[in-house]
Amino acid sequence: MRKSFEVFVNPDIIRWARESSGYSIEEIAKKLKISVENYIKIERGEKKPTFKQIEKLSHYFKRPISAFLLSDVPKEKSIAASFRILPKSEKGISKELILAIRKARYYQSIVKELITDLNLDIGAQVLSASIYDDPIKLARIEREKLGISIERQFNFKNAYEAFNIWRDAVEKKNIFVFQFNFPIESARGFSLMDEEPPVIVLNLADNILARIFTLFHEYAHILLRIPEIYSGEEIEERYPEEENWCNNFASEFLVPEFVLKEEPAFIEFRNGVKSLEDVVVNLSKRFMVSKHAILTKFMLRRWITKEEYDEEVQKLKLREEKKKIIPVQLHKKCIQEKGKKFVSIIMESREKGLITTADAIEYLSLKLDSLEKLEKLE
Repeated sequence: MRKSFEVFVNPDIIRWARESSGYSIEEIAKKLKISVENYIKIERGEKKPTFKQIEKLSHYFKRPISAFLLSDVPKEKSIAASFRILPKSEKGISKELILAIRKARYYQSIVKELITDLNLDIGAQVLSASIYDDPIKLARIEREKLGISIERQFNFKNAYEAFNIWRDAVEKKNIFVFQFNFPIESARGFSLMDEEPPVIVLNLADNILARIFTLFHEYAHILLRIPEIYSGEEIEERYPEEENWCNNFASEFLVPEFVLKEEPAFIEFRNGVKSLEDVVVNLSKRFMVSKHAILTKFMLRRWITKEEYDEEVQKLKLREEKKKIIPVQLHKKCIQEKGKKFVSIIMESREKGLITTADAIEYLSLKLDSLEKLEKLE
């Protein structure tokens, strides 16, 4: 077998690509099947990598080969630059979450350019708020604007219909909602708003009902103009005030207190007739939200103690089933991940000649036959 030829690469670019992808020196040396010492020599410029090694680095770091042939390190925002609230240090964030953030930024940049070319509004059509505003009052105002009544919510057929209706309603506000897979331990979701239009990213690995709560937790962050990576913890150590505000907003938005108090199951619980576990199951089905969301509501309104909340959440974790990965056709996966609004912007731009079919295929991560199937769904 012919030996792969060596290539000259600016060693700073290799180090940047590795660090920005979350890999340690030891991890990537193992991937390349070379010693740590030899890999360090590559990053120091003391040893040239082979083209085959560059191909492997391109694969692991999710960067095009052309990026390694640049003369200088490209300018790219650090993860911390886009977020005020991080669940842990930047170095502790998983590789999958780093990739999800990079993808979200990429898609955000695409729609920003195309929306501008289409002469459409680029900003989110929502109020600006501060943590000194009442999150309960604001949740009721925003819910009324979204136009989904409690009667309609009670008639959602299933969790997936509920999620899709809420997602479509949020996207009508010029907020793009993407879904990517990353470890649930890393985050349940995050929001980007250092550029317009704002973006919410949800974790496809999470329970579908849990994603609904995360959607409106992140929606609250967009109102506050405080981007974050949401870990799902009820009390964030660094910014408890902002996180509690967003949890209160999401909780009231999805489970309005004045409606909840009229529910027979809630009345029975308050009268000591029904157990907390039973009422959580009942109200979760009734409002089509996660059991965790109901428990959060009860804790925030101090109908249960933090100890009772923790105990019930622990029970839910023990009963939690691992989400099954069901194969989805490529064109349907495109809508699932990128959302109808993103797809619509790409299709309209293609129709008006602003981008080519090849561009559309690249932006939507599709093949030509899948693009044709997607067109039929439009």
